Formats: sequence, C-alpha cells, structure tokens
Amino acid sequence: MRLIDPVSDPRWDLFVDSHPHGTMCQHSSWMKVLALTYKHTKPLCFAIEDQRRDIRAGIACFIVKSKLTGTRIVSLPFSSYCDPLVDDKRNLAILLDRIIQETENISPSYYELLSFRSQDLIGDDRLKSHNYHKIHVLDIKEGFEEVKQAFHKDCIVRSVRKAVKSGATIRQGHSEQDLKQFYFIHATTRKRQGFAIQPYKFFRNIWEILYPQCYFTLFLAELNKRSIAGVVLFKFNDTVSFEHGSRIPKYLPVRPNHLLLWTGIEMACSEGYSHFDFGKTPPENEGLLDFKRRWGAKMYEVPHSYYPEIKGMMSLSQSGLKHKLLRSIGKHLPLPLAKVMGRIAYHHLG
Repeated sequence: MRLIDPVSDPRWDLFVDSHPHGTMCQHSSWMKVLALTYKHTKPLCFAIEDQRRDIRAGIACFIVKSKLTGTRIVSLPFSSYCDPLVDDKRNLAILLDRIIQETENISPSYYELLSFRSQDLIGDDRLKSHNYHKIHVLDIKEGFEEVKQAFHKDCIVRSVRKAVKSGATIRQGHSEQDLKQFYFIHATTRKRQGFAIQPYKFFRNIWEILYPQCYFTLFLAELNKRSIAGVVLFKFNDTVSFEHGSRIPKYLPVRPNHLLLWTGIEMACSEGYSHFDFGKTPPENEGLLDFKRRWGAKMYEVPHSYYPEIKGMMSLSQSGLKHKLLRSIGKHLPLPLAKVMGRIAYHHLG
C-alpha cells in the first residue's frame, strides 16, 4: 500500500489505461490540468502494489484546501465521476483504510467518492452514499447508421435538418484563437445562467496538455462565418465524453447544439469508440434530462459517497434557496466582474 504522485510516476497511467474503469479524469494529464489551474488542490493516488511493484488497485484523489470551504479529500474535483480502480471489495476496503488514516493526518472535513461503473463494489459501511446527479450514456458500438435510428425524429433529427438548412456549419478547432472564441461563448452562457465562470486558464491548460495527446476535441458551430456555439469533448479508452457546451442565445432557433452533438457522436462512431457520455445532470433540470434521453442515451445514477456521513457540498439540491440566490446575483453581474468572481469562487470549490 503506497501513496504515489500520479503526475511523476509512469506506472499510474499504464494502470489507468489497462483498467476497465479507467477514465480521462484519472489520467495524470487531467490531474495536471487541475493542479496547474487550481493551486488549492494537490493530486495523490492510493495504490496497492504486487511483488513486482506493478499497481494492481488504486484510487485517484485530490486534497482540496480552502480557508473558506475547508479541507477535504475528493475523488475527483471538477470531474463527472472517478471510480475506484479495483476488482473486488477487499482491495477497496484496504484502500479506504489508508484514506481514513490520511484523514487523521491532515484532518479534512470529509472524503468524497463519485462512482459510476464500480457501484457494485461500493459496499463498505463506512461510506454513506447520496444519489443526486444522473448521467446519460449512449451505446455506439453498432456504428452511426444504427445509432441514429434511436434519435427522436422530431426533437433531434428535425432540429439537425433545420440547423443545416439554416446554413449552420461545424468545424473543428485547431488553434488557441478557436479556444478563445469558445470561451467567450462559454463565459457568457455561464453568466446568463448565473453559474460561476471557470477561469480561462483552465481551458488553456486543457488545450496545452490534452490537445497534443488527442484526448481533447473542440467543435465550433458557425453561421455566416461567426461562431455561435461550441462543444468540448474528451476522448479516452472506449468513451467520448461531452464536457462543456455553450451557445449564443439569439441563435437558439438555428439549433446549433443539436448539430454539434450529432457531429460529435458521428465522429466517435467513425473513430471506433463504444460509448458517448453526455455528462452529469442535476435531477431538477428536467429539460436537460429529457434532451439527453431523446438521443437514445440510457440514464444512470452517480452516487456521491462520503466518509464520515455528511450531507456534502455536492449533494445539495440546486433548487435550494441559497443556490437560487447566488445564481440570481451572478446573472446580473457585468461579464468582466463575473469572470473575476468566478475565478475567485473556483479557488474554493472542488
């Protein structure tokens, strides 16, 4: 049982690549993005080695420290989920023993685990789970021609035809200028919705670290040579995941987001991926849940498990009064001030 640095230990990525529950968020590249962007976070991994010092089980974590929100250990901040990379409950128990020991050393408020594919292994009574977020995953192993038969004919197929008829086109981003165009749309969308805006540094680090390794794809929708919407996709192992998507409100009737996702799924099929992950959704956002369902994606629970038992920041409903008040304030801030406030806020989140 060892604590290892996933960024400097080459064994970790080899292990993540080979494990059936390995995802982009557990790869050292993603953890490097987070550590470089958010100085209040520090990556570490709890690993079980065999006699040859090969890793045979592990859990990726971050220590998140903030004077405002406290100290906690999270698997993994700013990520949809982060399954423990184990094959049985015994190894999970051993790893959890070590994590609890670490909590005694640094006195965090709690340990948080976001699981998805490994839920059958999360049987340790010390972890108390809260079901809140939902995740939608589309099986695309049969190829695009077969997959698109499940798309809702009116809400999806007709919307894509409308986008094409309106003159919308899709191009892949290949420069940081393209990234800046996306970020402007993304920031204005977050402000309009009242959500904290991630710092541009976050996306620049994604661009500089993930793009050269082909883990990252940016698509922009254009109309009359103007960028009107965009999506950020991660590609890792057998899955393409939808991470961020934004559009300019007045172009909603053009349906650029439908055309962007259609293009993303078609790309994922052509490149031989098996799943398209639509990402997490809070249950009160019924419109978004329905939108993802209409692509034929299947919905799953993403439990947030805690030690010790707490309500947890991430399990709080977004329909609560405090959350609504913060969003209302965020909607009325000027964009430059909203960016500053977002940058401050994200250095206490995770």
